[in-house]
Amino acid sequence: MKLGKKLEEKVKKEVSKALEKGRPDWDLPHTLDSVRWMKKLIEKEGGNEKILVTAMYFHDIGYFSLPRGYSYEDVTKVKKNCDHAKVGARMAGVMLEKIGGYTDREIEKIMFLVKNHSRHDNLDSHERQLVFEADGLGQINWHEVPPNFDKKNCLLWMKKYLEVERPIERWRTKTGRRYFRYLLKKSKTYWD
Repeated sequence: MKLGKKLEEKVKKEVSKALEKGRPDWDLPHTLDSVRWMKKLIEKEGGNEKILVTAMYFHDIGYFSLPRGYSYEDVTKVKKNCDHAKVGARMAGVMLEKIGGYTDREIEKIMFLVKNHSRHDNLDSHERQLVFEADGLGQINWHEVPPNFDKKNCLLWMKKYLEVERPIERWRTKTGRRYFRYLLKKSKTYWD
């Protein structure tokens, strides 16, 4: 199912206001880039645009404000203490009710994807796989959306990203794997 331009603009407007309160210079640009990646993945791999693109708009909405210059360790603490995915799922439900244009079933599905977007241990559906891949591509597209960590924290994050969060084996779509390999190679030259 397609996500109409009018409905997407409403979602983008509401989400943008909330994301400005999260991680400075990261949450909004990363989200918009993840949405762009999701659209590319859907084009090649299929999927319900209304559910998947909306889930990407909301996937990181649950972060609490962090000060400028925050470290990788600061983000890790926030993830553990507030569980941004659960907070984000609740926020998505409330905001989608306000925005309108979604059925209860669609809102439930979007909330599920937002709540589980950080869990990579059980990518048991095409939808969860695409959310995983769109978010991951948005995280390493540094030449388009520069990281707001310094070099030391960025390299620390990348190490965990590749070893624990997103090893190549978890990338299951042909399109996602191809883009991942391309962006990974490109990101390695970012600090040169």
